[in-house]
Amino acid sequence: MARLKLCDTELCWRCEKYEGTLLHMLYECEMTQNLWRKIILFVNKVLEIDVYQSPALCILGLMTDEMGMSYQQTIWCEMALTIGCRIVLRHWKSKNVITFNEWLEEMT
Repeated sequence: MARLKLCDTELCWRCEKYEGTLLHMLYECEMTQNLWRKIILFVNKVLEIDVYQSPALCILGLMTDEMGMSYQQTIWCEMALTIGCRIVLRHWKSKNVITFNEWLEEMT
């Protein structure tokens, strides 16, 4: 947005510390990183699996057969990650930390 002159600065408008790339805004920003960490911990606990947090998994939902999930587990995990993305996008311009409780409420 800064390159298009729609913003004054290239910094992330949430943390105002790092360049606001799309990857940073959706995944790396300290305001979103805690949410993703808690979602992955919850998914691992509920499904009794061990998936690793990555932008490919959290943002794009890219899962491999090596994860060893059944079809039902894969569908549930996709839903959990999609809801995580929806919540991050819902708070796109917010400077508030995105809470795990909001994700949990959306899941139920």
